Amino acid sequence: MSNKGKIYVIGVGPGDPELMTIKAVNILKRVPILCFPKGKEEGSSVAMSIVSGLVSLEGKEIVEVYFPMKKIYKDRVASDLETSWEDTVKTILDKISKGMDIAFPTIGDPVLYSTFFYLYDTLLSIEPAIKVNLIPGVSAISASASAARIPLCLGAERMAVIPAAYEEERLRDTLIKFDTIVLMKVNKVLDSVLLLLDELDLTDHTIVVEMAGMKNERVIKEIRSLTGQRLHYFSTMIVKKKKMGKKASGKKIGITSHSRISQLTR
Repeated sequence: MSNKGKIYVIGVGPGDPELMTIKAVNILKRVPILCFPKGKEEGSSVAMSIVSGLVSLEGKEIVEVYFPMKKIYKDRVASDLETSWEDTVKTILDKISKGMDIAFPTIGDPVLYSTFFYLYDTLLSIEPAIKVNLIPGVSAISASASAARIPLCLGAERMAVIPAAYEEERLRDTLIKFDTIVLMKVNKVLDSVLLLLDELDLTDHTIVVEMAGMKNERVIKEIRSLTGQRLHYFSTMIVKKKKMGKKASGKKIGITSHSRISQLTR
C-alpha cells in the first residue's frame, strides 16, 4: 500500500472560491489528478467551477464523473448509478495503483450529503484496506445561516437537518419537536412545505436561501411569495422558532401542549 497514491476528498464550500480552506487549496494545487462530479452528462461540474476560481487546472488530468441527480436509497440503488460508481472506482484505483494522488472535490462539506460516500462503499467493497483522506469544507447550511445573519443554535436549543423531499411523513413531527430545522433539497416539495409551515404557525419564522455562497445568492424572508415558484436545486430552508433581536412573546412556536402535538401529528 505504501507505493500507492493517496485519495483526497475535499470539501470546496458552497460556491464562493474564497470559502475554500487553505488546506484544501494547497492539496488541490499539489495533486495531479482531479475527479469532479457533475449532475448532468452534458452539463458542467459546479465543483470544478469553484476550484478553478483559485486553483489553475492547467497541466492537471481532469476526470469528470456523471452522478445522476436522483433520489437515492442505500438499499435500492438504480442500475445507472451503480454503473457510474463502479466506472469511477476503477478509474480511481487504476490511478493510485500507479502511485498517483487523486482528489475528489465535493461541494460543501464531504460528510454532509456528499455523493462521495456512496462511491466510498463501492471503493471499500473492492479495496477494504483503502484509506481516504477527508478535508472538511464550509457547508451550505453554515453559508445559508450566515447569509441570513441568524445563529443556527444557541444554548440548549436543538437542531434537526433533514432532506425535505425524503422525509415527507416525518417532516411534521420534526418541525414540532425541534427549535431549529434546516430543510435541504426543498425545491421539489416547496408548495407542500409552505402549506405545512402555515398550518404550524411557522411561516414567519422561516427563511429560504437560494444558491448560498454563489454569484446569484438570494435570501428570501417573505416566503409566502414563493408559492408556485420553482427554486434552484441549491436552496436551503431554515426554520428558526426563536426570533432574534425581538422580545419573546411567550408563545412557544410549534410546541404548545401534548394535546396540540397529538392533533398536529395525526
